[in-house]
Amino acid sequence: MTTTPTTYGPSPLTLRLTAAGGLLLLLACLVLTGMITLRDAVEGDGSGGFFIAAGFWALAAGATAGVAALIVPRRGLVIAQYCLAIAGPFLAVMD
Repeated sequence: MTTTPTTYGPSPLTLRLTAAGGLLLLLACLVLTGMITLRDAVEGDGSGGFFIAAGFWALAAGATAGVAALIVPRRGLVIAQYCLAIAGPFLAVMD
């Protein structure tokens, strides 16, 4: 009697396509974070604070996770990519 293994997770192709979509989300979040930073510079004290720098670092880490998810498709990398993409503008708004 032979049994076939059952898979419950998404396929590698699905994970790669989701990671590619996440890179587009990262680009949109980068533009949004830049807009928030410029608005803060014009209306605020003229200098970026710790949270703005942390927002840009979160976007850089998200891009690294996204490229890694394209190379080695893992669900955790894709989840990290999307979380870091959303964290970028959120951290910039906190400044």
